[in-house]
Formats: sequence, structure tokens, C-alpha cells
Amino acid sequence: MPARFLPALAVLTALLSAAAAIAAPAQKAGALRILTSDLPPLAVERDPAQPGALVEIIAELTRRTGIAATNEFVPWQRALFVVGHLPRTALYPLTRTPERERHFRWLAPLYREQFVFIAEAGGVDLTDLAALRGRRIALLRGSTQWDNLQRLGYTGLIPTVSVQEGLRFVHEGMADAIYGDQAIVGHTARTLFPDKQWQASAAIVSTTTWLGGSLDLGADDAARFNRALAAMQADGSYARILRRYGLPR
Repeated sequence: MPARFLPALAVLTALLSAAAAIAAPAQKAGALRILTSDLPPLAVERDPAQPGALVEIIAELTRRTGIAATNEFVPWQRALFVVGHLPRTALYPLTRTPERERHFRWLAPLYREQFVFIAEAGGVDLTDLAALRGRRIALLRGSTQWDNLQRLGYTGLIPTVSVQEGLRFVHEGMADAIYGDQAIVGHTARTLFPDKQWQASAAIVSTTTWLGGSLDLGADDAARFNRALAAMQADGSYARILRRYGLPR
């Protein structure tokens, strides 16, 4: 083999090895591998007492459907890659968009998100949306809101690996505001910087976030999840979980 191809072969080999390692847990157990990221109060890593509203909802859904499943926390961009390439995988909270429609099996709608700009009190004026279009806005890498903000004319978008990183960018003056779900960003801001005051804009976009799965999952799987969700809503357990985390129904 020509020497010039060796570096590319090494990279390909490493990627295949990584994919095999990622797939191994789900293949061994035969369980549905469900992925999420640390997005308090919807999903909270390393807090068994309060794991997050959607973590609890997903756990109850899988219990009621009888579907064996594992729940794992990984960076959001990696979660998107895994579910896009490996069988018997799912992730949440996933925004359903026309661009994503054919790439996932949409298993169940979970929660209504309100996307807002958030900044430290006394900082940038969040009521002047026209002026914000030229500001530096931190946004989670892989978010569908990236394209949405660009279509609306926002040019200073700064990708972040986590909400926490985006808030640090704002706090340290590397970004003027962060854009994301009000519940997630507001909760994380109060936890990360409890001595600071934060302000939020009016809701810019309202969307439903979903449990989305790999395409090998069937319409029958989606039907089972939706029946379980309807039962949770009917008996009040869905609303009780949201109330426990201070979230609206």
C-alpha cells in the first residue's frame, strides 16, 4: 500500500474500533441504549436522588412498555452520532425538525421547550432582538437552533460543548448571551453561578422535544411508547414528575 494512504487508514481503523466499543454494551445486553446529556433539570448526571424530569419519565416509560433499556450520559454531539449510526439506540431531548424527520424513529413526545436568550442582569439588552443579531451568542453544538438563528440573521454564534461552557463564556465576557431552553439554561445558570442574577428574553421559539430512536426501531415500538405516555398523562404521574422539578405541564 502506498505510504500516503497509511495515515488515512490509521484514522479509519481508529474510528471503526471506537464504533465497535460504543456498540458493545447494547449488543451484549440486547437492551435499547438510550442516551442523553447533562441538561438539568431535564437530565442530571451524577445525582441519583434527582436524576432529572425526563430521566424519570423515560425510566417509567420503559418500565410500562417492558422494554429493557439503559440510560447513559454522553456529550450531545456524540449522542447524535451514535443514534444516527448504531442499531437499538435512542436519545433525548431531541427537537423534531423537517431536516431530522427521516433520520430518526420518533418514539414519543416528551416536553415542550421554550427557547430564549439568557444573559447576566445588567448586561446586554435582551429586548432588542435586532441588536442581538450582531452580538456573540453561545449555543450548544449540534442544536437545531443553530440553523434557525442563522436564518433569523444572527451572525455571531459561538459553539459550545455544554450549557455549562456557554454560561462560562457569558460570565467571562467571551459571549454576550446564551441561547437555549429556558428551563435548562436558567436552572444551570442558578446552579453554576448562585451569586449572580440572570435575565431572560421572551420566548423566541417553542418546540416539542422527543425521544428519538435509530431507524431499525419499528412503528410498533413507537406505538408502545405513546400508549405508555398516554397512560402516564391520564393517571397524573407525568405531571407529578414535572412538578417535582418545578416545570410546567
